[in-house]
Amino acid sequence: MDTFNLHEISIILVMIGTCFMVISIYTSLQINKVVSQEIRQKWAIITSLMIAFLIGYSIFLFLQFPDIVDYFEIIGAIVFLGGALFVFLVMLIIQNTLTLMNKTSRTLENKVYEHKQVSEELRHSRATLESIFDNAIPLCITDNNYEILQANDAYYNIFGHSGEDPSRHKCYESRPGKSCHTEKCPLDRIIQGEKEVICDTLKEGDKGLKKHFIITARPFLNANKETIGIVESFQDISDRKRAEEAKEDLIAELQNSLEEVNLLSGFLPICASCKKIRDDKGYWNQLEEYISERSSAQFSHGICPNCAKKIYPEQYEKLYPEKK
Repeated sequence: MDTFNLHEISIILVMIGTCFMVISIYTSLQINKVVSQEIRQKWAIITSLMIAFLIGYSIFLFLQFPDIVDYFEIIGAIVFLGGALFVFLVMLIIQNTLTLMNKTSRTLENKVYEHKQVSEELRHSRATLESIFDNAIPLCITDNNYEILQANDAYYNIFGHSGEDPSRHKCYESRPGKSCHTEKCPLDRIIQGEKEVICDTLKEGDKGLKKHFIITARPFLNANKETIGIVESFQDISDRKRAEEAKEDLIAELQNSLEEVNLLSGFLPICASCKKIRDDKGYWNQLEEYISERSSAQFSHGICPNCAKKIYPEQYEKLYPEKK
């Protein structure tokens, strides 16, 4: 290869390298717009050095063309081109990395924003749940394994607190009753598909004290709308139950009294002579026999003064001297 061809090849290589360097400088200027404020000044220094390198090396190379040996000239052009390509590739990698980082950063910002929203919603939900639990009505959440997940103070005031982790306490141990381990258990009924269970039952509370409650149970759902337990409320109706029982006893007593009164009510057909009474079947009964069969009255026999005077005249004056 003659000297002219080597010289032209060197110039072409330098021009190509110069183009890559110009593109690299342009890319660096674009990157400078998106980098953070903390490194923007340092990045500007890097861009300035790239411009200085391009200008200085190009001037040096073109000024030395007449005095450089042909092979050294082509080697210098190749080295310059390689350096320019290296800088160009580095700029592309940095630009792609920054673009990816910006996308990732925006994605993370969106995730953080969504996380904050979810956290805020959870905070409000928890506050709402605590407000619902913090009332005078005993409330309890029980999972499908009959373990108590959470209960309020009103619940523990009635049924007591074991002092252990509530999640390790079974519902039938905390509030034993007749419906436990039977098909009437509210939890089993909810698991079978019922949407609401309302029942009246007797439960054993703290220190073995038994009370009547109206229990209202509804499904406890997870985020996937799956039933993982029940939420129960307990309304104490012991006083009302005792009042109802006393009322029933009073009604029964009044009914018995009324039945006894009705035994001797109405018209009684009585003989004007012997004083026998005719019953519903037409038979005539002695007065004391008729009354004894229809009431709790019992008779003892005696004799009145008139009859004594009539039947026992000789004994009358001794029996009733005050009548003399």
